[in-house]
Amino acid sequence: MDDATTAAVARALAHPARLHILRLLAAQTECRGADVFSELPLAQSTISEHLRVLKDAGLVVSRAYGTSMLYCLVPDVLDTFVADVLVMTQSAVACGPDAKGC
Repeated sequence: MDDATTAAVARALAHPARLHILRLLAAQTECRGADVFSELPLAQSTISEHLRVLKDAGLVVSRAYGTSMLYCLVPDVLDTFVADVLVMTQSAVACGPDAKGC
């Protein structure tokens, strides 16, 4: 995952409503938009914007189903993000009084 994609995923994860949506989607194969809207105490337009951010980051995909939209989580994107962060933490040099700068 390149830095721009990692940043987009981090930004998408940086809001409680989007985390709530991801948890909702992770608990099932797919979810109707109406069900997502009923789970959050936010305006439909606000939830739609949160879903757009998640889709733009590649974390969520959607497809039409009749007059509804179905949403589902893309776990591979989240897995890759976590792996990238883990690489950073495992290779990090701890700060301290004897730490050397860049």
